[in-house]
Amino acid sequence: MKLDRVKEYEAFQYEDGRFTKVIVPVSTEYGITIAINNKPFVTIASSGDNLHEMAIGFLVAEGIIRKKDEIQAIEFNKETLTANVILAETDDVVQRMFSIRSIVSGCGGYNKLETTKKLQPCAVNPEIIIKIGKQFYQTSDLHKQTHGVHSAGLYDTNGKQLAFYDEIGRHSAIDKLVGYALLHDIPLNNTLVFSTGRISSEIVYKAVASGFSVIATKGSPTSLAIELANTCNVILIAKLRINRFCVFNTNINLESIFGVGVK
Repeated sequence: MKLDRVKEYEAFQYEDGRFTKVIVPVSTEYGITIAINNKPFVTIASSGDNLHEMAIGFLVAEGIIRKKDEIQAIEFNKETLTANVILAETDDVVQRMFSIRSIVSGCGGYNKLETTKKLQPCAVNPEIIIKIGKQFYQTSDLHKQTHGVHSAGLYDTNGKQLAFYDEIGRHSAIDKLVGYALLHDIPLNNTLVFSTGRISSEIVYKAVASGFSVIATKGSPTSLAIELANTCNVILIAKLRINRFCVFNTNINLESIFGVGVK
């Protein structure tokens, strides 16, 4: 089973003091539910192809499947995005299924948050975004040494760095920012979060739950991240370069947020 792996989205590219409309191809992101014998077990992020292999591989890695002959069938429902793995209900398999906790994917799971919540984005000068971007990617000494960590930075709307953390996973680096803000009584609604790596829907979920309405990266967003950001008014800035960036929100007044309109 294979789903579309690329979708094109309208975005607004800022460069030389103005925004222009562009079309950007992005990777699709799907929340694929793996079910065992018709019972949902876990929902994980997927690019949408080779889903049979992904479902089987996940269950092998979780210790549920040990031998090929334990698999009786694999069914995929395109409407519900569910890969249903039918396993022989031997005593061995049942015991493994019972003893292994049903978990949600390493990034935290899907549909855990009502997407009707809308944030009120803060106003920000686009040149501040450019300025922070130049500083942010030079901040991590650990990354310079190892090239093995992700980073996240918290900034006010004037570009002042409030916090900066490295972590193995970009999600955990952002969690540290949110924790720092709470412990130091910093309202997140007037802050900017910069992150390394791509922006997935899980990162946008964190923004909505935590209250920061602007997130930026030099990486790319996924399709679900764009759709969720537009639903919840999270300003999604990606493809950040030395003199330009793209805004993937098509339902906002650019001039009211950035002070610059489309030309």
